[in-house]
Amino acid sequence: MPEIFLIIACILAFIVALLALAAQLRVLNFIDYRSDRAVVRLNRYAAARLAVPIAVNLGSGCLGLEWPEYTLPLLFLAPVSILSAVIWIAAGANGVNLRAELE
Repeated sequence: MPEIFLIIACILAFIVALLALAAQLRVLNFIDYRSDRAVVRLNRYAAARLAVPIAVNLGSGCLGLEWPEYTLPLLFLAPVSILSAVIWIAAGANGVNLRAELE
């Protein structure tokens, strides 16, 4: 059962790699991209923030391997960490957009 954390971490790592390496793509559908310069800045901003759920899931996987009885309670951390990262990205997107317009 702890393998689910590795699967979630791999999916998130793919999204982070997509955001970091293909920074010109408008991947995030909940963000208002105001300019082309903002696309690159927002994607890199989001990639850095999505590293937190990856770390949470990898840590949960390690704890689940060591103590399998904690796997089910740790499973609730995955959606909470992803949701908090999405809120963090959405909250900071306005500031990143404004900085991209000023440059």
